Amino acid sequence: MPKVLKAGGWLLMLLLVVSVSCLAAFPKPVGFVNDFAQVINRSYSIEMDSVAKALQDSRGVEMAIVTINSSEPITPKEYATQLFNEWGIGGPEDSGLLILLAMEEREIQVEVGYGLEGVLPDGKVGGILDEAVIPYFAKGDYGRGLLEGARAFKAELAEESYARRKEDNSGLWGFVIFLVIVAIIYLSKARTPMGPTGPSGPIGPGGTVSRPRPVYRPPVSRGPRGGSGGFGGFGGGRSGGGGAGRKF
Repeated sequence: MPKVLKAGGWLLMLLLVVSVSCLAAFPKPVGFVNDFAQVINRSYSIEMDSVAKALQDSRGVEMAIVTINSSEPITPKEYATQLFNEWGIGGPEDSGLLILLAMEEREIQVEVGYGLEGVLPDGKVGGILDEAVIPYFAKGDYGRGLLEGARAFKAELAEESYARRKEDNSGLWGFVIFLVIVAIIYLSKARTPMGPTGPSGPIGPGGTVSRPRPVYRPPVSRGPRGGSGGFGGFGGGRSGGGGAGRKF
């Protein structure tokens, strides 16, 4: 009897593994934008595709935007990690980025490839979601939220700053004060005799020359892309689970 029970247990475990594997089967990518839940209108989809192509052309980074009805039987985070590796987003440099929206779970997950973890740490990813994406999701505007998120990540990877537009003018006064301070520093430096000419660059504290922080610049990928010739798939990138997510 114990042998029969043991054999039955192994059989039950095997059936569970097979059933879960079947339920968690992943769809094939159809492009940079994969709206399987059908929540993105055509104009937003076209704009997101343009953002993703520009990011690939300028920085060699592959960005995929995916919407699904549900991630069951696994969590959205597990789904994002497994889908990222299944599709191979990012190419041989592991420079990939996945934005996943699971509608039934009301959750967005951003998965970052190994090669981008230094530029997009978890905290920065979460901050971008809070500023650029979640405010639109709260209003049910999923297409706009995903588009603003894609733009924000592209701007960050292109060494640009991103800030959500605000309704008040508090930023204007800050900018005016900044210009006044710069003018004072410039005039004080103009009255001081110049020493030996150093390397050009922005003036930092104490009059020293500060260098911009180094950023990851993956080689430009020339693999198959979307466009008139059709989408040829992603390039074989990997992720170890880096990124962040938010409920909405």
